[in-house]
Amino acid sequence: MRQSIHLVALLAALLMCSTSAADGVEKANCPVVRVEAERLPDMNVPRSGHSALLLNGEVTVVGGHTSGFVLTPTIEYLEGGKWQQLQTVYTHDGGISIVMASGKVLLAGGFKDNLGIGQSFEVELYDPATHESKGFGCLDQKRVSGAAVELDSGRVMITGNWYTDDGIEMFDGKTSFSHVRNVSQSRYLPHVFRTSDGDAVIVAGYDERGNPLDTIVIDRLYGEPFRNELFENWRPLHYDLAQHSDDSFIGDKTKGEFRYLMPVENEDGQLAIIDVRDTIFTPLPTTAPVPMQSQWGAIKYITPVYADRQHQRGYVVGFDNTNRLYALCIDYANNPATLKLYHTDPLPEAGMLTIPVLTAEGNLMLTGGVGTEPNGNFSPKASVWLLRFNDDGSEAAGGFNGWLWGVLAAVLLAAGVAVYVFRRRKPQPEPEERLETVTKGDEQLMQRICQLMDEKQLYLQQGLKVSDIASALGINSRYVSDCVKAVKGCSLTQFVNEYRVEHAKRLLLECPEMKISTVAVESGFTNDKAMTRYFKEQTGMTPTEWKNENQK
Repeated sequence: MRQSIHLVALLAALLMCSTSAADGVEKANCPVVRVEAERLPDMNVPRSGHSALLLNGEVTVVGGHTSGFVLTPTIEYLEGGKWQQLQTVYTHDGGISIVMASGKVLLAGGFKDNLGIGQSFEVELYDPATHESKGFGCLDQKRVSGAAVELDSGRVMITGNWYTDDGIEMFDGKTSFSHVRNVSQSRYLPHVFRTSDGDAVIVAGYDERGNPLDTIVIDRLYGEPFRNELFENWRPLHYDLAQHSDDSFIGDKTKGEFRYLMPVENEDGQLAIIDVRDTIFTPLPTTAPVPMQSQWGAIKYITPVYADRQHQRGYVVGFDNTNRLYALCIDYANNPATLKLYHTDPLPEAGMLTIPVLTAEGNLMLTGGVGTEPNGNFSPKASVWLLRFNDDGSEAAGGFNGWLWGVLAAVLLAAGVAVYVFRRRKPQPEPEERLETVTKGDEQLMQRICQLMDEKQLYLQQGLKVSDIASALGINSRYVSDCVKAVKGCSLTQFVNEYRVEHAKRLLLECPEMKISTVAVESGFTNDKAMTRYFKEQTGMTPTEWKNENQK
């Protein structure tokens, strides 16, 4: 058993790059691997500012603008190795697109005129099953560079704008759009994430004119806005591409677990990945810092995370000034997540500011976009490229020999079997005996729970449930219980009753004439017997004994 583990460690050391200190912690450098860029048939229309979607297994591009910075009212989908072109009812350059549970695609807004001028109200519904598009209504507010998310009810929440006021509006899932509420700050290309309690959060690093926000506030569809100290040093990555929150989803909707990955950058331009769970924003631990340089120069990352949930990996796309494309691969199933940086050879015919889409196989298809030359919006690309990550031999041109990876895989398999057998023989500790690991996210969430208790005094509510606290915070109930257990080392009931006992102490001293039974009810206990039990647990005295002792 030990020999197998030692062999795995030795081979892993041979395959991984050397380590370097980062923030006082030894981290491995990120492996850099060449990936072949396969040229696919060009689209019929050169385009940028479009949306790229996977619909019924077909990569589909919608809208955008074409040569001369002219809006294009077209859709194309790749079928049988050829791009099929259709007309849309309206143009949607920089518009909103979202694939709904029905399978149809809501297309809304975009620039009103050529050259990226103005905003539009126009809305249509595209059906990929029939390849038909139908105009049916208009937005409550004209929009460009917004974002949308579908809720369980079939309604669609829409927010974000460019060079005009922002707000939150709702599509009822049928024909109408209506204003829901104002936002605390206008945002350009915001991230919109669903939460487990049916709410949604909105966060962005840039205002409606593309200027960095001095203070980042997180809005909620139903709850109150809040701030997270993480965004004092980091801000969501700046990009000019259409994005869909479902692209970054890594949770499990069947279990009510909503989790997303989001790239952020600091003032030095360093990229990191944030793990978003409901209203909890925490850094994703990684085995290496995100590489910002390659041997050819600086890397500029330009996209959200595209999550391949089947293989439990995410990708962030970037480019450099040598016309190489990069794809940062994040194996988020590991803790810490392992990173790998893929790069192509120079692609002078590719658009560097390109729109990716994740294929059904988990590869990235890059469609259109513009080059890095001045006034690139006037000459967008029609080229399409495929970066294969999940085909056999896709890394053959990289820095490691295929046979060595095969040896490592075999050894890992053998070691895994040995570990499984070893663990089967060894008695496992009971769950309550296992040590809890307190993370930065736990500490931040605990601060929010305590703040909620102090300001809202939820503990005064008789029959308070974990779901009541979770709903007020906009998170999954399990996160609340796990956090209290990890940070405070007690159950949620014990935690809440500590607040109730402290409240009862104040009443006993400030209102000495108040009956014990009244103090109990006013402090959130169901009766005086319950208060006495918890009072003795915490103070060693009954409420009356404690009152007499402290009044002296």
